[in-house]
Amino acid sequence: MPADTLQLPPQALDAEMAVLGSMLIESDAVERAIEILDEGMFYKDAHRRVFQAIASLHQRRARADLVTVSEELRTLKGLGDVGGAQFLKELQDKVATAAHVEHYARIVQSKAILRELIKASTEIVQECHTEAQDIEELLDSAQARVLKVAQKQTTHRFAHAKDLAHAVIDELEKLSKHRDEVRGVPSGFAKLDLLTSGFQKGDLILLAARPSQGKTSLAMNIAAHAVLRAKTPVHTAFFSLEMSQRDIMTRLIASEAGINVFQVRTAHFPKDRWAQLTSAAWKISEAPLSIDDSSGLTALQVRARARRLAHELAQRGKRLGLIIIDYLQMMQGSAQASRESRQQAVADISRNLKQLARDLDVPVIALSQLNRRTEEKGRTDTKPQLSDLRESGALEQDADLVMMIYREGFYKRDDPALENKAELILAKHRNGPTGTIPLIFRKELTRFENAETSSEEPKGEEETQATFE
Repeated sequence: MPADTLQLPPQALDAEMAVLGSMLIESDAVERAIEILDEGMFYKDAHRRVFQAIASLHQRRARADLVTVSEELRTLKGLGDVGGAQFLKELQDKVATAAHVEHYARIVQSKAILRELIKASTEIVQECHTEAQDIEELLDSAQARVLKVAQKQTTHRFAHAKDLAHAVIDELEKLSKHRDEVRGVPSGFAKLDLLTSGFQKGDLILLAARPSQGKTSLAMNIAAHAVLRAKTPVHTAFFSLEMSQRDIMTRLIASEAGINVFQVRTAHFPKDRWAQLTSAAWKISEAPLSIDDSSGLTALQVRARARRLAHELAQRGKRLGLIIIDYLQMMQGSAQASRESRQQAVADISRNLKQLARDLDVPVIALSQLNRRTEEKGRTDTKPQLSDLRESGALEQDADLVMMIYREGFYKRDDPALENKAELILAKHRNGPTGTIPLIFRKELTRFENAETSSEEPKGEEETQATFE
């Protein structure tokens, strides 16, 4: 490599000396510098050693000055390595006041972050050359490393009780004026939104049911409400690992038009319904909805694609507001987790989806199957419970909300009165009440609706709001 292409890593030796000099002349400067820096952020080894000696004295509540720091370094057998007492005197003479220690510390910190970024980039390049990982794992690892470096620039400070209390009261005052408004992403189901105030940012929501109970239909109903009928339309990403994009769109259009899905799929619907179909298709075509129907996606692939979509939307001044995944058991875990066991793979998927919700600050709804215990012979109560979540206890642990669909008519098919009745059981709610929401299921339209009659209402707000996690 030509000599003129060689570059020293980013550094600010004068700023490093100014920080140490400030720490030597004022004890308060030690506190302020330690809050921003650690010894690893100094480029020069001698500077790292001096910082470590000052920090060690500070931890023991001893004053750091020329004498005490010299003695500390002598005890550690490092005084000669840093340049002796004369070097410490040079540091102290570097600054006339410690007033600007935070400014110098920020400069040192920024150079250290640049070096970390160079290191992370170099490691990514090396891993790309070795090809030791799957491309999805490599991409996720690269994103995680860059985010980790970026987070080092964030300064976390304590929030004082006085400021927090005022902020909470101000927020409550605003909410009291709009108490009936849904603060999160609305589901379109009145009782559910009453209990949850909508799906909240950063939450992982599980929507679970046995096969053929309608979990995909309910998820699509939620998506349709979010993109078509919410007060502020929410851009929704729908990952379908089982159905094709065309099938999803067909069901959305038929449901929105209120026409039998089978008739639409086979083109045997009445001709006078064309206007409704085309109107529904036009509305959905303009909706903020993105659909990915790739099968066998890993959790890392979902994370990478969701991040990319969020970035593309941000470039257009828009924001990703909801992610729906249909369904969790169709996803693949990491190679290592899958080799260990299916339970470990599901736990890996669950953990990654929760991290996705927090990273993008959006609610993530993941559909999940329940195990067969609800259908075991001799079991009198067929209503699902949290223990019926399939394959992994990590699902219940990671989820902020767990919703389960129960249709009694599915088990009692000889009772026509139960045919359209359904219940959505809010079995876990980390930050609020649980309860049961009665719904109507119109199978021919693949659509759930709010229960209309008073006899189908929950037992009362007092009861549903009395059960907290």
